[in-house]
Amino acid sequence: MKKIFLIFPLLLIISCGYTPLYSSKDSNYSVISFKKNIDNNLTNYIENSINVLSNENANKNLNIIFDFKESISVILKDSKGDPSRNRLKITVDLSLLDENEKLIASKVFEENFEYNVNDNKFNLRQYEKNITQNIVEEITQQILLYLANVK
Repeated sequence: MKKIFLIFPLLLIISCGYTPLYSSKDSNYSVISFKKNIDNNLTNYIENSINVLSNENANKNLNIIFDFKESISVILKDSKGDPSRNRLKITVDLSLLDENEKLIASKVFEENFEYNVNDNKFNLRQYEKNITQNIVEEITQQILLYLANVK
């Protein structure tokens, strides 16, 4: 009886016609080069995600330039003047160029997140790190969708 419950979901998944949403063989672009203003883990994550879906046999070759900006601003202070609420803003300015360095398209991806400031600075830094990673992942998904639809 237990074997039936284990095999049945497997058969449903196999027979449903599942195909991955992001696949390099379905992509219509090939990345020639990257240029970025900052070299850190976040920009490397974006670059690697784009490279994974790059199709070497595609007819569209792209040079990608992106400008990564991250800022934290105080939006609310308590009665002592200490920050009690911050806004984390990440902006990626993406430019796509062809082999001849001619601009094909450009778009700015921007995400904001507001959060309460914690008195424990270590926990606050860890929280900001997690928020930043989540925002970069979301922006990366938006960039991948944008690249899939660029003509």
